Amino acid sequence: MSGVSKMVLLAVAGLSGVLVLIMGNNPFGGGSEENPTNPTYTVSEVDVRDIDDNLPLGTLNYLPTQELGDQLVRYNYYTVSYSSQHKNAEWAAYELLGARLDLSTRTKRKNFKSDPDIDSEASSSEYRNSGYDRGHLVPAHDMNFNETAMSESFYMTNVSPQVPDFNRGIWKSLEGKVRKWAKKEKRLYVITGPLLKKTVEDAERISPTGPTIPRGFFKIVVDYEGGEKKGIAFMFKNKDIDQPLEQFVTTIDLVERYTNLDFFPNLTAEEERTIESVSDISLWTKR
Repeated sequence: MSGVSKMVLLAVAGLSGVLVLIMGNNPFGGGSEENPTNPTYTVSEVDVRDIDDNLPLGTLNYLPTQELGDQLVRYNYYTVSYSSQHKNAEWAAYELLGARLDLSTRTKRKNFKSDPDIDSEASSSEYRNSGYDRGHLVPAHDMNFNETAMSESFYMTNVSPQVPDFNRGIWKSLEGKVRKWAKKEKRLYVITGPLLKKTVEDAERISPTGPTIPRGFFKIVVDYEGGEKKGIAFMFKNKDIDQPLEQFVTTIDLVERYTNLDFFPNLTAEEERTIESVSDISLWTKR
């Protein structure tokens, strides 16, 4: 992939919104594990350039902070902060547009693939017989609006070890719910990532040289452009879960404390209170 369509940067201490000046107007970029019983995903053959997806992002025109040494990788439609030590993305960030979700036709599913520009990336084969799914951070179904987006969602940088029943259960349900919200709210910002051990030495791996196994996962959703700006977060343990999704709602503030990241460093104090400190799912489900 050319440097025009993808950019890899090494994180520096204190990285924040300033980096966006290097990367352009859309820092977020232009699913779940494969289901053996359903070998196809939907993908669009429609030219999506007519969708108004290049509007300025305003106050949200930046990326979350990173850990020192992580690689920042910008694909066309999403961005990841990748830890070569953990062989996991620290986070994946993207825009989810409701208009894109309506563009779809049928196509064969893609194969997971390595990114040649990434240092010490996990390989798809390391998951074989590991007992863990290749869990998407940016869901393949969120990227079904064109061939490039779908293909990029199968990079191993977008994959993290997930317990199968978790990946195919509550995690899949949350992905579907976020898509419904995107159709209602028109445009959302989504950040997803694993809850990793602070030190690599303390982390279990799926194989001797494979990725570390996350303790859990988080997903953050923000509606900043609607009349009622709001944010919500979810945190789960990486295990089979049979409780209702609503029991795992939390605040963005709490996820920041768990991860030691600042997801929206350019928010004003008032905006932070509005978006990061509220955990009210009724704001998202009401008509």
